[in-house]
Amino acid sequence: MHRVAIGEVDGDRLRVRNLQALDGTPIVDMKPVLDRRPNAEPAAPVPSVTPSPRPAATAPISTGTSVTAIHSRRRIFGEGIAVTRRIRVVAAAAMVLVTAGFLTTTSVSAGEQSLDAVPIPTEQGLCADIFGAVYPAPSAEPLAQCQWDMTLIHANGATRARATGAGVRVGVIDSGIDINHPDIAPNLDLASSCSFVRSDDPTIIAGLTDPIEAGNGDCSNKAAVQDRSGHGTHVASIIASPVNGIGVAGIAPQATIVALKACTESGFCYGYAVAAALRYAGDHDIDVVNMSLFADPYLYYCGNDAGQRALMEELKSAAKYAQQHGVLLVAAAGNQATDLQHPILDTISPDGPDDTPITRSVGNNCRVLPGELPGVLAVSATGPVGFPGYTMNIASYSSVDADLTAPGGDYFSASGTVQDAILAAMPANSAIFRALDPLNGPFPGLTTANGAASYAWINGTSMAAPHVTGVAALVKQLHTDWGPGAVSAELRRTATAMSCPAGWQPLFEGDERLRCYGGSGRTSFFGSGLVDAGTATS
Repeated sequence: MHRVAIGEVDGDRLRVRNLQALDGTPIVDMKPVLDRRPNAEPAAPVPSVTPSPRPAATAPISTGTSVTAIHSRRRIFGEGIAVTRRIRVVAAAAMVLVTAGFLTTTSVSAGEQSLDAVPIPTEQGLCADIFGAVYPAPSAEPLAQCQWDMTLIHANGATRARATGAGVRVGVIDSGIDINHPDIAPNLDLASSCSFVRSDDPTIIAGLTDPIEAGNGDCSNKAAVQDRSGHGTHVASIIASPVNGIGVAGIAPQATIVALKACTESGFCYGYAVAAALRYAGDHDIDVVNMSLFADPYLYYCGNDAGQRALMEELKSAAKYAQQHGVLLVAAAGNQATDLQHPILDTISPDGPDDTPITRSVGNNCRVLPGELPGVLAVSATGPVGFPGYTMNIASYSSVDADLTAPGGDYFSASGTVQDAILAAMPANSAIFRALDPLNGPFPGLTTANGAASYAWINGTSMAAPHVTGVAALVKQLHTDWGPGAVSAELRRTATAMSCPAGWQPLFEGDERLRCYGGSGRTSFFGSGLVDAGTATS
């Protein structure tokens, strides 16, 4: 039996309190895990839970815990998962099912791995039961009924008849891409892909990252491009999984993907690597770049600190260079449930393996990067808009005051299932997949696979941003002479306006989204509105 634990990471240790199974049964059978620091002593024990029946699709799961955002450190752990590495780049932070945070799995080779993933037909059946009466399938792909997000933004057959992203080059600055996944590899330009992680990366020095991930900008080293996290592949799949009868369809299923690796399996994306990837994008005819990350080691870069100001200028210069060479930049707004126009606290910076975070007040002289760099399209996240009874629309974790919004998913928020997140391709031997796969008992269909074609449900603004990037690729295909400013303006102009949630109140302690403001043209929660592939290509 696989053991599943739900708990809070508080400081450096996993501290467990007030835990219960989905049916309300207190969780027992405690099992120790490790401190997240190297060579640390065992931390507080982590409990396990026996799988419970899947709840009715219309009944939200009650877990006895409040909705939380990424840096409140509420996490899930499976058997063999120790608190020694961070998948914090994974923007999945709502309720108790969270893939972002201090998370790792035991090393398992592809040959040894035994999957709990449900078969693809089973997953499709689950999704048909949950979403079939609400969202028409956007394609004939085997997992199309699970892609409520594509239906929501009209990334469907009618849109593909007008544009598919053919001829458009999309850079994904992330954790690399699985070079062998059958539902993304056909659109991957491996020859142009490159890892900008250096051998002196702080996580490699600290022993948190395998040195094999260091490409040092040597683009002949293709082994370094491989996605060991799973995050980058998931992002790329949303953008450009082909229509090939295997699993899912991306928004721009004929776009070309270029993997620009700046993040590691340990979840860090240092600013030096992000800046190098941006300059490379400018030099290699890339049209759109997606950045579902924030640049370590700071969440907020503040201009009154010389060191932070220097790092901010490096990123700003690299972004400007890419933009001047015709690259549209799209970034996730973040999962901290903050109002980017009215930030209050930063409790996690600096966040390097040898750093001690300092709680500090932040103001408008501080910026989350790359999302708040000039000219970058920042994207907030929605849950399954239009699902009966779901009216909040803004994802429980999503930071706000972005330029646009897009589906990022929000576990349990609408149907009460994990299928309220986003399904996309993910390598089965990646850290995130290995962490989620044992949880299929209590959360049926959390992962699904057919041979090498494996998929997982995760949520976050990391998943919202590639929806905008995919639509940008469609617009660029139709208007090859347009620069990044014109494409950006078209995405905003054609977005579907969204109103502030009625009677909005912050959802939990630490939720800095104190109010939603704005009118019919723009709101602080949703920017210009929900990106729309159909209208943008009409």
